Amino acid sequence: MIRELLRAAGIGCILAGSILYFTNSGKSVSDAEIRQMQDEVKNLRGKLSRTNEELAIAQTATSVKVSIPEIEKNTHNDESKNDKTVNNSSKVIKTTVKIKPGSNSTVVSATLEKLGIVKNADKFNAFLTDNNLSGKIQIGEYELDSSMDFQKIAKMITTIK
Repeated sequence: MIRELLRAAGIGCILAGSILYFTNSGKSVSDAEIRQMQDEVKNLRGKLSRTNEELAIAQTATSVKVSIPEIEKNTHNDESKNDKTVNNSSKVIKTTVKIKPGSNSTVVSATLEKLGIVKNADKFNAFLTDNNLSGKIQIGEYELDSSMDFQKIAKMITTIK
């Protein structure tokens, strides 16, 4: 009885081994095909990285939308009324800035500089970075004007509403 059982197990192992040998032997991949596939993978990775860069640039360009700024004259006192001259420094630029998801401090700083809210985007971005606020910018709409200093602007755009 044990002899028959061992014989059946041996025949089963030999039969299974021969089936596996004949079915897998015809599908070996040559070295040239491996190199070709590796080159294709490298090309696809390069295309993917370029596409990701283009996508990041496109998202950065459209991530901050801005409404049309309103310029208001600042009325100081009777001296400005008597002179009847409008000084550029007396104009305050008010605008609504909409910060979308994915906007980083560099994009926000550049947008604020274009709108005239801050005079130098690099200095504002450095201020945010120095105070560890560059990663805390919140999405949303913010009413900003050019009379605000860096601290007030940073507090507005980094505070959760």
